[in-house]
Amino acid sequence: MNMEATTSQLLDFEPPPIFCNSCLGSTDPEYLTYNLAVSGVLLAVVGMIGLIGNILVVKTYLHPEQAVHSTSIYLAALGFSDFFLVLTAMFLFVLEAWRHHDYPTLAYLYVIGAPIIFPVAAVFQTSSVYFCVAAAVDCFIIVVLPESVKQLYCTPKRAKMTCSILMILCCAYNVPHFFELEKVDCLDENGLDSMQICPTDIRLDPAYYAIYYTYMYTTFLAIGPLTLLILLNICVVFTVVTKGSSNENGEDDTISLILVVFFFIFCNFTALLVNFMELIFNDPTMLVYFVDLSNLLVVVNGTANFFCYAIFGTSFRNTLKKVVLGSPAKRSAVLWINDEENKNQQSHALI
Repeated sequence: MNMEATTSQLLDFEPPPIFCNSCLGSTDPEYLTYNLAVSGVLLAVVGMIGLIGNILVVKTYLHPEQAVHSTSIYLAALGFSDFFLVLTAMFLFVLEAWRHHDYPTLAYLYVIGAPIIFPVAAVFQTSSVYFCVAAAVDCFIIVVLPESVKQLYCTPKRAKMTCSILMILCCAYNVPHFFELEKVDCLDENGLDSMQICPTDIRLDPAYYAIYYTYMYTTFLAIGPLTLLILLNICVVFTVVTKGSSNENGEDDTISLILVVFFFIFCNFTALLVNFMELIFNDPTMLVYFVDLSNLLVVVNGTANFFCYAIFGTSFRNTLKKVVLGSPAKRSAVLWINDEENKNQQSHALI
């Protein structure tokens, strides 16, 4: 009889409800105010500017006058990736900031969408890193290496193929992120039923975190790309200063790409610093402030590229005017460039 009662109790057992604030990084009122100002307002304003700017970047670099250059293909891909990076970041961070201030609709949208939007954002963050690396490598080949290497590797067709392969690899790398967040039922501060986003057991596993976040992130998304970008930029800058630029788009466009890479290094170095601080200090109360700042800098980086191109890139400005004003491209010039490129490719094939 006692055995039957015990079995019945086990079958009817329900785990105790969790409180919704148990999965939050911090519930400190001062932090929530800071979070609302940085992520809820400032990031939202910068993000809106970034969305418009990246649309113009993609349209400009895919314009017939620009799309005949391999660099333009890489920068258009970077603009495409940055657009969706900014868009997903606004969903994750702006909604997350405002949902704590009595906006139930925003809270519901965030809880429903975050498990999917978070891994998608990670995909575009990764692709932005490697499209920037690809553009830097392309610039290095054009400016530093001999003309024969440039004609062989710096073609629009090869650039499109490289971007496609990079995008596939970025999607594969971020598959684990789809299993890191889950929607759970919880009790809010008033004791009412609600929902919250919490990390899954996979995300909380120490071995998984050490391998995927500490070692793999540091190697493939932080130190590895940043080191490569720094070395490439040093070589390009040295060549431009000593010999001038051989970029067919002009020296101004080479300078704008150099600035884009430098700005990328600065903004992403902060994210790397936050990761190291998390390992060293392990103080969530302090880290949440730096995490918000790091998220803001990622969005700032995805927004600032347009201004680098527009201020320092002469050919970008000229084509942008045609995109905005709706002027037709000079088809004869574009066709002549394509004919020259085809002739060069045929001569290399014969060699």
